[in-house]
Amino acid sequence: MRIILSTDRRFTSQGYAMFRVLYRHRLVAIAVFLVLLPLAAIAVACLFFGIEIPVMTRDATATVGIHPLTGALSSLGILLWWASASVWLFSAVLHRKFRSHRGFWFAVSSGFLSAYLALDDLFLFHEDLVPTYLGLPEKAMYAVLSLVMAAYLLAFRRLIVQRECLLLLFALSFLACSAFVDVVLEPWILWLEDWRFFIEDGLKWLGIVSWCSFCVVRCRADILSMIDQTTKP
Repeated sequence: MRIILSTDRRFTSQGYAMFRVLYRHRLVAIAVFLVLLPLAAIAVACLFFGIEIPVMTRDATATVGIHPLTGALSSLGILLWWASASVWLFSAVLHRKFRSHRGFWFAVSSGFLSAYLALDDLFLFHEDLVPTYLGLPEKAMYAVLSLVMAAYLLAFRRLIVQRECLLLLFALSFLACSAFVDVVLEPWILWLEDWRFFIEDGLKWLGIVSWCSFCVVRCRADILSMIDQTTKP
């Protein structure tokens, strides 16, 4: 009986020690998980959806054999979405450190929204993947995104109007106009030929730049404000 109890205690202590090690290095574990997640997603897509591995691992322009500047403006926009997401999430870490709970959730929500929009532009969620594999039309995805954005604005309306809300207004206006051209006006402006893409994508680019500018200016102001509060006697 004593042997069994001592064995159980030894396993319990070893399990607790392992848990402490994992908790202490949780950031490393999260980083490893995020690194392996794309590889797991590629394996799932290959096994269950029949998508060839080179299609998902090689560069798109090299795979298709098109000009390397194809989609240059779209690629720049994706970089700005990711830059915004990074700045928002970094700001969220500081908000948490300074115990600013409302600011933390505002920054986290803005960061994840920016990250989703980056992924949407990168993998064409609303234009291709969701309609193809989930059967939801593009207009339905626009409606869902509009509801999410409305909930975001409603939840953080008091924080938004405190600083730099004009830049956010510009961003939402340009992005809404781009979506309106894509969904509603496109059949009516076919006579513009390639210039209709210039209008739609140009408005979207202005919206992304405005959103990224709002992100940088707002996060800078919030961080300086938190630092000032901590340095006051």
